[in-house]
Amino acid sequence: MLRKFALPLLLLVAFALRVVGLGAQSLWFDEGWSWHLARLPLAEMSAATAGDRSPTLYYALLHFWIGAGGQGEFAMRLLSAAADVAALASVAALASRMRGSRLAAAALYALCPAAIWYAQETRMYALVAAFTIGSTLALWSWLENRRTRALVISAVLLALAAHAHYYAVFLLPGHALAVALAEIRRRTTDDGRPLAVVRRPSSVVFPWILAALGVIATVAPWLLLARGGFAYDDGFAFPLNTIDGRMLEWLRWFLTAGLPTPIEWPQWLAFGLCVGAAIGALIAQRKGAQITFLLSIIVIPLLAAAVAVRLFYPYRSVFHPRYLIALAPAACVLLAMLPRRITATPVLIMAIVWLPTLRGYFTDPALQRDNVRAAVHHVSEALEPGDVIVMSRDNFAADYYFTSDTRAHVLALPPGLHGILDNDAAVLNALNAALNAHAPKRVRLFLWQDDVVDPQRFLETTLRANGYQIGEYNFGQIRLPLYQIEHAPLTALPLRPNDAEFIADNGDRFTLQRSWFSPHAHTGDWLYAVLEWRTQITPARDYKVFVHVLNADGTIVFQQDKLTLSALMPTSHWHPDATKRDSYALVAPADLPPGRYHIRIGMYDPQSGTRLHTAQGGDAVVLGEVGIE
Repeated sequence: MLRKFALPLLLLVAFALRVVGLGAQSLWFDEGWSWHLARLPLAEMSAATAGDRSPTLYYALLHFWIGAGGQGEFAMRLLSAAADVAALASVAALASRMRGSRLAAAALYALCPAAIWYAQETRMYALVAAFTIGSTLALWSWLENRRTRALVISAVLLALAAHAHYYAVFLLPGHALAVALAEIRRRTTDDGRPLAVVRRPSSVVFPWILAALGVIATVAPWLLLARGGFAYDDGFAFPLNTIDGRMLEWLRWFLTAGLPTPIEWPQWLAFGLCVGAAIGALIAQRKGAQITFLLSIIVIPLLAAAVAVRLFYPYRSVFHPRYLIALAPAACVLLAMLPRRITATPVLIMAIVWLPTLRGYFTDPALQRDNVRAAVHHVSEALEPGDVIVMSRDNFAADYYFTSDTRAHVLALPPGLHGILDNDAAVLNALNAALNAHAPKRVRLFLWQDDVVDPQRFLETTLRANGYQIGEYNFGQIRLPLYQIEHAPLTALPLRPNDAEFIADNGDRFTLQRSWFSPHAHTGDWLYAVLEWRTQITPARDYKVFVHVLNADGTIVFQQDKLTLSALMPTSHWHPDATKRDSYALVAPADLPPGRYHIRIGMYDPQSGTRLHTAQGGDAVVLGEVGIE
């Protein structure tokens, strides 16, 4: 009797884990984009998603969902929670049909941090997991009984998953291998008897190919329409996508949901033992069909995605483990394929592995989503008449929380979701249009990923040249600097020509075309400098720049050393004939004696420590003097 109600109880527990605190956390940037798209008319929504990295289906479903249930955080996320519970039901069904433990598989998926995280997010990932594990369940059912309806259901669900997220198509090669291996087994006998998975002698390849072509036929037209949206230029240098690196990244994500919780070696060992025990048990029980099927739909999609990214987009941020959330339900099924007498073992072991992440997710605000709600409240509470709020790109999560009165003060630089700032003309035009030219105003910045959106700091350097920073308050990754404008209209940064050339031993050359620094600074306060570099060819190495402040004796009294621009745009990724502005912010020591100081800059190779020499002689250039009071 207890066993009869065990699965419904697990479904209730899973649902409880997914709805507890469902509306407590703020919407973050990507969820704001979902909310924005879901409110658009369907035609506009399709046009917008054609330039994005996710197709239309999820947003269309959310469109009707919020029309019925409202636009609160809890209501919008409930769609994902419900979809993930449906995925759990399919996990249990697949484990049962493969003669594993449906209760162990359901318990594992119920506790999986990655599943819980995305079941509590207004994004498409839980829906993708539900569609893909449902498709895989139907495929296994078809391989067992050859009922055409099961194959059609598998194809339809996979097509729906691909229209919710592009990465679902990587399940196709996994399914293809599973079908090919089933065909091989069809032609093989075990002691003269066909294996259970191929009860009928007819080929499984041709019908599956027809079904796969049907999936491709529904997706291909959209891919042609949206081919430019998936791999748009991020505007920064992404580290090389390696095959082993992306695969290991997915494993880390499966264990921690991508949260910055450390994975110690005992956790890796425990996870490895669970996987090894499951595979060993399948081999010992001569369940070759089950082991090849599960490994095909887990390993092959992951490998295919990693290889495709490495080949076609080696330096683009087109991979995130959550894109392959389809593999998480299947992994939980694999871990549950132990003999019945020990099926509780992987659940207990993985519960111990996942416990630190689950505890941190539910209790530690630092491990939760960006608190856009609190950031908006802070900005709105401190808003004064005439203030301007500038967001880095259109942050629809912030727009979700701003009141209609506050939105009148908000502008986005650059407007849109994917743009980057590549000059200061757009900054000057937008801010001068927003500011009253007859009186000083304040500008509050609402920055998220500003190192990507404005890597050359056009926005902040313009404000520094036309005023001063009053303060800054941050909420996680959200920066909220506040600037006072001293004169309007704003003018461009008054860069002075330098024309100093720096040459490396390997022939890399940089020209310091222009520079600017604060003419005056106060002890204990910021001193700003901006350097404008130009290269004729792409440098072979990533160089650092030092900015030294010297006293009259030539002693360094304070300094800053860093990679040019940032780690996202190092010199080895600059395009030929590139001109880049590099911004520096130094803090003058509070006990520094007032007086006149010199600013000296130079470049060096951080690997060897060797400085680049200048064409004029020496290894540094003095830009001028600054008065510090």
